[in-house]
Amino acid sequence: MRTSIIIKLTLPICLYFAFGFNLCQSKSYSDQSLKRTANLGFSTKIEQNKLIVSKVVENSAASHAGLLKGDNIRSFGLRPLADSLLVAQSQLNKWQAGKTLSIKLQRKENIIDLSYTPPAKELENIEGVNSYYSSVTTSQGHQLRTIVSVPDDGKTKKRPALFFVQWVSCGSIEYNPKSPSRKILADLLKLTNRALIRVERSSDGDSIGPACHELDYDTELDHYYQAFLKLANHPQVDPAQIVIYGSSLGSTLAPLLAEKLLADGIQVQGIMIQGGGGLTHTERMLAFERIYLERRPEVDPETIHQQMNDRIQFQVEYLIKSRHPDAIAKDSDAMRKVRNNILGMDQFTHYGRPYAWHQQAAKQNVLKAWHKISRPVLVVFNQFDQFETRHGHQIIAHMVNRWRPNTAKYVEQSKVGHGNYRYENIEQAYKFENGNNVTQELVKILADWTNSIQ
Repeated sequence: MRTSIIIKLTLPICLYFAFGFNLCQSKSYSDQSLKRTANLGFSTKIEQNKLIVSKVVENSAASHAGLLKGDNIRSFGLRPLADSLLVAQSQLNKWQAGKTLSIKLQRKENIIDLSYTPPAKELENIEGVNSYYSSVTTSQGHQLRTIVSVPDDGKTKKRPALFFVQWVSCGSIEYNPKSPSRKILADLLKLTNRALIRVERSSDGDSIGPACHELDYDTELDHYYQAFLKLANHPQVDPAQIVIYGSSLGSTLAPLLAEKLLADGIQVQGIMIQGGGGLTHTERMLAFERIYLERRPEVDPETIHQQMNDRIQFQVEYLIKSRHPDAIAKDSDAMRKVRNNILGMDQFTHYGRPYAWHQQAAKQNVLKAWHKISRPVLVVFNQFDQFETRHGHQIIAHMVNRWRPNTAKYVEQSKVGHGNYRYENIEQAYKFENGNNVTQELVKILADWTNSIQ
């Protein structure tokens, strides 16, 4: 039997647990604290100071209403767009299910009004797994959607768990069979027979709080900390056997979270990461730039030396001195050119996050955190990673094993890129071309290590 539902529990057989969890024989949790967001049926992008429809899902409510890719949204919800298109985009993405959405759009020279009622997003459906939706209210008043998924084995006992810390980009982490990164999580919980604990960022899913372009590093770390404290007491989670799994730049948050938990006397069984090393964030961003300059097809080797010198100067002002990129651009013509060509940086955000996210990350001593974590460690590096470096990953395992011999394991996946696709050569990897999905190889590495520390 497979269940993944939110319902009101009224049966007398319900059992009530501390920390707000209600468990019934039907294995479904009551959660009325967060309303379900809508399945809009389309996505948007900000382009040339316009909110543009970037994709319309076939046979969705949006497509039946007449929305087309390329439409320019001028207003929605019977009001003009917010002053910030980022704010407008985040408001649209949080539209409540069942609430009529009226959109005024421009299509070429025509102004068009359309209206439809988007349905609620379907709850995740993982074969052989029960998913329990609940929420955490943080000390700042933010409400975060939480999902605890467990193998459907008919047991309600406490079991070991995985606590997931996600990548830098925003977006729901609910299971999607078309998403390799989400499938990794689903397959991992099955192979380890562990509970999988996920926390939606305040910007994503049903959560309520700062939008993606507002959510800074320190706040996000604190959100994970507060969620961990509550979810460690879930009725199907053994609080003494929780492994933290950090993916991509979540790999920098994972050791900081573990350090804080252990310092406060909270149990952590181990930490495993893939796609984010132990360097300072400034070093990481410079490595991103170096890889960008070396691997792009139009590379001019003779210009790399000066370009890197300029980028080093810019990143010091931006990350070390915490200056706004626009202010740095006014320093010189060289800084202006760099500001307009920093990898992942646009007019308002850096990899979709506020500049403060990166500036706060640059102040975090990640290697110190690894030093403080007296728990087993797994580090996975992909040889053709389009962003991160081998050294950044190796330094974690090398340093941890110097401090605590044989407690850290380093594994390298041959010819695999950041997103766990295998390529013939590094040039194809950098262009994300002709890759083959090999996520099952990563799942096996993670599962084998996790099972070995039980």
